[in-house]
Amino acid sequence: MDKNKEKKEKTEDVATQETEKIAGEIKKEEKKEEKIKVKEILGEVSIVPEVIATIISRTVIGIPGVAGLATRAKGGIGTLLGTKELEKGINVDLRENKEVSTSISVILEYGSIIIDVAKEIQKKVKEELETKTGLKVTGINVNIQGVHIPIEEKK
Repeated sequence: MDKNKEKKEKTEDVATQETEKIAGEIKKEEKKEEKIKVKEILGEVSIVPEVIATIISRTVIGIPGVAGLATRAKGGIGTLLGTKELEKGINVDLRENKEVSTSISVILEYGSIIIDVAKEIQKKVKEELETKTGLKVTGINVNIQGVHIPIEEKK
């Protein structure tokens, strides 16, 4: 009988240890949740459209085949923007539910495949915005305003 009693006590000890272990893990999870709640109480984070436009411009400029960002001139022809005014070629639409859509006007390098460059712009901009801002990207419109032909090829 003592052997049965010892086995029963060992089984109960193992069950008690497992229960305590699970209870400890639950407490850790509760502490994590409490920390997250504290962070949320600290305040609101707001991002102005100019910041998003800057992220987009730096991303787009680095894509092969893009000569630069553009804006429409009075004659309807796209003109390249200088480095200080890159954001003028980008329209950002921020919504209250943490969604963003954008229109990007670009001039491409002569010889690049327009549809491939446009898709690459959409892909890279979506990745960058979602990674760096936490916003959900709902739309990226790419407007090709022109093609840049290097001076040597104009001869």
